[in-house]
Amino acid sequence: MFIFNPLWTIFILLMGGYIAKLIGVLKQKQSRTLLDFAVTFTIPCLIFDGIYHLQLDMTLTLLILTGLLSSLFAGMIAVSVGYLASFSRSTLISMFLLSSFGNTLFIGIPVIVGIYDTSFIGKVVFYDALATALPFSLLAPFILSLGGNQPLSLFQNLKRIMIFPPFIALTLGFLCKVIELPDFIFGPIRALGNATTAVALFAIGLGLGFGTIKNSYKSATIVILCKTLITPFLFIGILKIFNVEFSSNSIIAILESSMPTMALAGAMIIRAKLDSNLAVSAIAFGILFSFVSIPLLCSILL
Repeated sequence: MFIFNPLWTIFILLMGGYIAKLIGVLKQKQSRTLLDFAVTFTIPCLIFDGIYHLQLDMTLTLLILTGLLSSLFAGMIAVSVGYLASFSRSTLISMFLLSSFGNTLFIGIPVIVGIYDTSFIGKVVFYDALATALPFSLLAPFILSLGGNQPLSLFQNLKRIMIFPPFIALTLGFLCKVIELPDFIFGPIRALGNATTAVALFAIGLGLGFGTIKNSYKSATIVILCKTLITPFLFIGILKIFNVEFSSNSIIAILESSMPTMALAGAMIIRAKLDSNLAVSAIAFGILFSFVSIPLLCSILL
């Protein structure tokens, strides 16, 4: 029952945004405004607070990198299956991005906090930074360029990373760890950071659409299964091979690796004019399927 509360919170926030769109209170295009607010203000505050107070250790870092490798390998599995199914090049490229990068922050935080407590938010933020945000920022432009619609520019890619507000917050969080900041500074920072989950999930719900699944149900099914089940089971297999103890750190990393498709990955695929139907379907139904996959993993791990 402990997993019910975070999943119920996620469901209500998502459906709140979706219903607001259906009844005309808000428009779907306003989802972008809310996500921009989250990316520019609330997420940087959450990241800075989490990283500044996080006690880093090499074991956690190695677990996060293992999660990243598991995710990338699951992405390659998805592409291999898609290739055997004779999917188009644009679909294969889209499948790799959607299978390799998950919603480790917006969905991950309420799940981990629901299982443990708020003191673990810093670890979720660190996982997102090291296994999602940074590798996605570095790899996505190059991968999208394989579709022929996105120009390849290392300089532009690095520039986008350097001015990306979450990356700036991540850097400042590490730099400020060498000094002791007075606690009152974190009052407004935490107030904004605490709004991240509600704003982001409501915005994702506002942007959800279910009309495209009929055109991409095969590729979407492959992506969802690889992202939410194949990745964590690969992760578990690696830990078993090396006889790694299943501590809270390893369980958090496994659950984070199983999070459904990253919303930003879908947005970039749509912007690059690749398989837009697959992107929308993988995000919408991946979130719904996580209500099955996350309790399944929790029953195995806990």
